[in-house]
Amino acid sequence: MNASRPPKECVPLSPSFLPRVAMWSSANNVPQNPEAEYPSGFSLWFIFLGLFLAVLCLGLDRTIVATAVPKITAEFNSLSDIGWYGSAYMLTSCCFQLMYGKLYAEFSIKWLFLIALAIFEIGSIVCATAPNSTALILGRAIAGLGSAGLLTGSLVILAHSVPLHARPRVTGAIGGAIGIAQIVAPILGGAFTDYATWRWCFWINLPIGAVTFAAVFFLVHLPASAINTSEKKTLRQFLAKLDLLGTVFLLPAIVCLLLALQWGGTVYAWNDWRNILTLTIFGVAALIWGFIQYRAGPNATVPMHIIKNRSVVSGMWYMFTIMGVFLTLIQFVPVWLQAAKGVSAYQSGIDLLAMAVPVSFMVVVSGFAVSKIGYYVPAMIGGTILTSVACGMLTLFDLDTTPGYWIATLVLVGAGIGIGAQVPVIIPQVVLTGPDISLGTSVVIFAQTLSGTVWVSVANNMFNDGLVRELIARAPKVDPHVVVSAGATGISESMGRLYPDSVDKILAAYGAALKKVWIMPVVLACLSILGVIFVEWRSLIAWIRQFWLYIPALVY
Repeated sequence: MNASRPPKECVPLSPSFLPRVAMWSSANNVPQNPEAEYPSGFSLWFIFLGLFLAVLCLGLDRTIVATAVPKITAEFNSLSDIGWYGSAYMLTSCCFQLMYGKLYAEFSIKWLFLIALAIFEIGSIVCATAPNSTALILGRAIAGLGSAGLLTGSLVILAHSVPLHARPRVTGAIGGAIGIAQIVAPILGGAFTDYATWRWCFWINLPIGAVTFAAVFFLVHLPASAINTSEKKTLRQFLAKLDLLGTVFLLPAIVCLLLALQWGGTVYAWNDWRNILTLTIFGVAALIWGFIQYRAGPNATVPMHIIKNRSVVSGMWYMFTIMGVFLTLIQFVPVWLQAAKGVSAYQSGIDLLAMAVPVSFMVVVSGFAVSKIGYYVPAMIGGTILTSVACGMLTLFDLDTTPGYWIATLVLVGAGIGIGAQVPVIIPQVVLTGPDISLGTSVVIFAQTLSGTVWVSVANNMFNDGLVRELIARAPKVDPHVVVSAGATGISESMGRLYPDSVDKILAAYGAALKKVWIMPVVLACLSILGVIFVEWRSLIAWIRQFWLYIPALVY
């Protein structure tokens, strides 16, 4: 220390310092009057209602069809097309997710959202009026194309409709719409199928979509700053902005990945030439796409400055792992309930509410808590810890598990997922600005969409492979392919007629195969900690961020 240096005096902040604070605040994208440009009252509530219903439609459309599949295949005599009713929707939704993010950054957010909504509704009409299985698959593909822009668009519109500190609350409520859809979809689909017609699973999207269209068309008025209008572009510059070359390689990469995951180990063996070919095309196309993104600079579908943002990448990883846990359990907990507990498909959907209700509830609670505290990382930490512990409890599920134990486990899993599930979509709104918000949001939503496809396919392969191996070991006289094709619903009765002396062994094989599946959610939940470690701690509350701006003045 320099002993001759006189001590600093602690002086109060002078008025002359306030302009410097204001300049610093502006440079850090802290609006001076954030409430002035946002809708309020009836307009805000109706906009929120419209976007909530749009996301609710998406959640319903992903799962409501599952209960209608038996009636659809019976009417169209199309048992071989079952996989395509879901895959066609997921293929187009996943393929165009990133493209919508790019379009939202370059075009009118409002009109692009309405176009996506119109495409989704057209797809629903095609499905509802389909005369055959091919038309239904086409309608599902069209609906998926529209759905790719709805969730991202809803979040981007909300980002420009409410101040930053309030966004976790509305984002949490929007996330709750997906949870509600998971609750009501099996019940609603079953009711339509049994008491009306399966076509109402698609007709229902029209009145809901009409409310959303009216809310966005009449009440959403986004500022010019929400769109990248910094310069006029020539046709060549405009086409370069769309990154068409990158899209040419991205689409086959995603399609081949999804096909390989759909086929691998179920339709074709992993070493079959078809799977090898699709995986090879995926790898080559993905590498070329990555190189194009690197060379395209700001014109890339996913610009490098967004990929280099560790908070966005952390949010992507957290979403990819946590949603992998959720969607895997949504798929396989009913299988366990039907096989181990002998309940019907409808009853397993009711029992699944033990997980779905806490997810919806905690998503909303977490959103309000984040708005109150001002920091979102604690929600991610809590979600990771609780989900990891609860998934560990899943590994103890067997044929004799008591209702109290499995209900408590599902409640804890749902609560853990709900606490952190909505955080990743908040991150781009905090760490990015302007048109980058839509790009960052689309990247996170893409991770969510891809997560369900990848991890559910992996879990499905693990289960089928494990079940075949366990059946060969435990019941060598039983044909494994007969058991696999029979499904879990009423497995005791159906196998009792074919193999009356081996029912207990078949059920034991089911339990052993599912134990291997439960390991994957544990691993994914634990790996989500990587997203927590590397994400930045950013405040959503303006006064907290403003407080830190005064700290440098104390060292002058």
